[in-house]
Amino acid sequence: MKKIMILFASVLLLASCGSKGNKDFNANIDGTAPGIDKTFAKLITYEGTKPQTLDSVEIKEGHFKLGAKVDKPELAYLHVVGVPSDLPLIIEPDSNIKVDIDKLHMRKSSVISQGLNKKLYDYFDQLKLFSDKQQKLGKLYQAAQNKASEKEKNEIINRYYNIDDERHNYEYKTIGENKDNLVGAMIFEKLAFDRAEPNYNKLKKLYEQFSQEIKDLPNTKNAYKVVKEKSAVSIGSKAPDFSAPTPDGKIVSLKDVVSKGKVTIIDFWASWCRPCRAENPYVLAIYNKYHDKGLNIISVSLDKPNNKDAWVKAIKKDQLPWTHVSNLKYWNDPIARQLYHVESIPATFILDKNGVIRAKNLRRDKLEAKVKELIEETDKK
Repeated sequence: MKKIMILFASVLLLASCGSKGNKDFNANIDGTAPGIDKTFAKLITYEGTKPQTLDSVEIKEGHFKLGAKVDKPELAYLHVVGVPSDLPLIIEPDSNIKVDIDKLHMRKSSVISQGLNKKLYDYFDQLKLFSDKQQKLGKLYQAAQNKASEKEKNEIINRYYNIDDERHNYEYKTIGENKDNLVGAMIFEKLAFDRAEPNYNKLKKLYEQFSQEIKDLPNTKNAYKVVKEKSAVSIGSKAPDFSAPTPDGKIVSLKDVVSKGKVTIIDFWASWCRPCRAENPYVLAIYNKYHDKGLNIISVSLDKPNNKDAWVKAIKKDQLPWTHVSNLKYWNDPIARQLYHVESIPATFILDKNGVIRAKNLRRDKLEAKVKELIEETDKK
């Protein structure tokens, strides 16, 4: 059996425990639940946010059977009272799914099935492999903090972020292979809200390939709305202009900064953000190396209201000589949230001389390589 790590959000269920009388099912779930007895297993689907119980049975001696009558594939959730989280399942006509419940957490349960549900769990298994690799690299980086050279630590970080790229490419491919079914729709929805910044222009093109039935799904429509908004700051798009006050109260715009050089980095950070502060020395080294060749930086701080002093002190302490602006609105900053859809920091956008976004969220060696590439590209013209 395959151990799976569900990466979709849990669903809180408050449904009835009464079992349905109609057992004329064409989608069946055969479940084992070692160590669980005399509690209920439920199969739930949703209309909007309202739960609907398709079937509910009592678990007896660690075993249960559930089912539903469906005309087409549907997303449902298996819930066991007393076990944290829920298990997403694609139920479809003539399907049989076997589930081995982990009594500590539904996310550790095992699933054997065919059809669309097998595709879904193959996808979950692959995601877990990517996650495991990143967790190992995270531990390796922690162990290297006081022992390895900066070059070696940078290599670990680059390997970590390369896995995000590998994962996204796998997910794009999987969506393309499932453009007429729920698997493609579910992955599309997940990527729309992915903090690791997929290519939203690519997601727009993938959406266009969906069957009309998949496009009409409420969740797909909602995800596409998000994708369209975020594609405005995707790679290849013109960076939206903005203006905000500097520490001395002067209003500076992005256009002002872009017009003065060949490459511009928009850096979203905050004085309270430890990962941001840890990156600052590397960004400073790149700035010092390439500023005279055409690199400019504008940092947008998400510092808190009435906390200007902390922002200014951090700029001074980290010796950051470039342009700084902030509305001092924390996560309500309109530049970060409304224009650039920043959901975590540090976040960086690398622009060419025309203000077009050419890369996002690069770190250290990768950031320097992209800056060098864009400067050389401009010099050749």
